Parts: sequence; C-alpha cells; structure tokens
Amino acid sequence: MKVRTIGIVYESKEDALKIASSVVEKEHVSIDVMYHWREREEIQAVTAALNKLGFEVRLLGTPEDIINNINIIKKQVDFIFNMSSGFRKRFRLSKVPAICEAAGIPYSGADPYTMTVCQNKHLMKSLWDKMNIPTAPWVFVEDISKLKRLETSHYPLIIKPAFESNSVGINANAVAYNKDELMLKAETIYGTLHQPLIIEKFISGREFKVFVIGNKREKFTGMIEYLKSNGTSLNSEFIYFNAKLNGDYREVKRDINLKDYKHIKSQCEAIYDMFIPLDYGSFDIRVDDEGNHYFLEFNSDVSLHPKKAMAKCCELYGIDYVSMVKRILKSAAERWDIVLQ
Repeated sequence: MKVRTIGIVYESKEDALKIASSVVEKEHVSIDVMYHWREREEIQAVTAALNKLGFEVRLLGTPEDIINNINIIKKQVDFIFNMSSGFRKRFRLSKVPAICEAAGIPYSGADPYTMTVCQNKHLMKSLWDKMNIPTAPWVFVEDISKLKRLETSHYPLIIKPAFESNSVGINANAVAYNKDELMLKAETIYGTLHQPLIIEKFISGREFKVFVIGNKREKFTGMIEYLKSNGTSLNSEFIYFNAKLNGDYREVKRDINLKDYKHIKSQCEAIYDMFIPLDYGSFDIRVDDEGNHYFLEFNSDVSLHPKKAMAKCCELYGIDYVSMVKRILKSAAERWDIVLQ
C-alpha cells in the first residue's frame, strides 16, 4: 500500500476542558491534572513536516472522534499518526493503538502493550528489577493508609503518581526528607490524582534524557543532560511539572557513544528493542556522585513539540525537525510494510 493521506489523532486543550470541568469542580483540583493535551504549535509543526514530506494531512481529533467515524476514516486516510495521550485513565495511552489494530489501520508509535507498560511505573520498575537494570529503590503504594507502616532509611524520597507521565503530579515539593513530610506530600498527591503512588529513593546528581527513534535494523540514539541556568548539574534539584513546562533548565548535548556512557546506551537500546513495535521513546536517568546510573522512566509518549526535549536533542545531533518526523514515519512504514510516497 502506498501512503498519500495521513490522519493525526490528538487531544487539544479544548478537549481537556470539555471533560475537565466536572473533574475540577468535584475534586477541587487544577486543570493541570489533565495536562496530556497537545499544544497547537506541536500539531502545526507535525502537520507542516508531513506536508513538506509530500503527504496530505487530515486532523481527525480524539480517539472518541475516530471511533464514531471509523468507517469514513478508513476511506479517507491511509495511515494514522498517533499523537493521542488521553486523560486520567491508566490505559489512556493504549486507546488509539487498540482502535487502529482492531480497524486494521496502520499507525505510528507504540502498540497497545508497550503503551500500557510504559504508562505503568509499577510494571516497568518491576521489569527492570528482574532484568537487573539499575533503578532507584522503590515501593508501590495502592492504599495510602499503609504508608504509615513503611519503614525505610532511604531518605530523601520522591513521590510520583504511578500512572502519569510528563511530570504530571510532580511539583517542586515532591521530595520528602522525613516520615512526616512523606505522609503529608503523599496524601496531597494521592488526594489530587486519585491513583497509586511510586515512592522511590531520590538520586541526587546529574539528570540525563536519552531518545531513541527507529527499529532494530536502524535507530538513532541521542542524549542530553539537564543543567541549571549557571551550567552546573542538577544535584538536589529535579525536573518537575512547572519547570518542564516553563523550560527552567538548560539542555546540552552529551555524546552517548563515549565510553563513560556505554552502559547507559546499551541498556536503553536493549529495553527499547524489547518493546518493539514502537517508533520512538525516551528514558529518564539520574547519575549519582559515585557515577552510578539509575533508570527512572521509559516513555513511549514523547512530545514532538519543536521546542521540547526530543526535537532539541535531534537538532543538537544534526537532525532537523522534518528529518526527525521522517525517521518516525520510516520506522513505522517498515513495520507495516507500506510505501511512503
């Protein structure tokens, strides 16, 4: 099959607001808990890149929109570029891949299985423990009342929602230095997002992000380090929601092919290959003062915003934005055995 028309599935801020009003009013939470929509600039950038590559583009809307019009959409588009993140559900990332699989429509990004596991920090960290992949010591907390019985000497600890990404639910005060702080902060996050928590040892030191685009046959692997505005390592600071949103930290290229990073690269690529089919992903990694590295997250729902980390990393490695999108498409095309015009 030759691909000429590509449909983009995504949620906008307007979509979030439509379903968020009752959540915000009933639970007295900020609209930020819904932050998995795509910014207008990101949709425009992807659309422009696809147009530049010679494709006609149709904006299809949300997963619910394509379900309601699936027979029409199958006639209108040859391929779906999946940019949907969904809202609040622990399976929110797997909806579009599952719809496409059932409807027989080729699509970009990870399949439903990979999306589900990547969204669930409990499953991912359990897997890493079995694979002897270094990750910070952690516990999964489903019942907040049981946290009172938690005995640990691993302070400081960082508290994260178990089913979120993009630092949603993590603020500048997410690190606890004693049991009282842990209880207060865990209860606040649990009460806001109404989902289980991951509580893990906070690793002070350097913070890296590794991006992989492609498949087993051909892939790009690049790495950036987050630095403070003065050019020093993060140390006791970390990338929380507003800091990420506001771009508070600098992103600098690190050559992942250097000897110092060989174990990080090999482990990232081994994990990535284990979860193929997917076309791109990212890893969050901390390195302590002794040089030990720890995997924090593997994300199959990476922002394609031209001013966000993956696009910046690609640019630092000499890959422009259109070429980045082309690499994603090429990986998907090989997987689906389709021809790009």
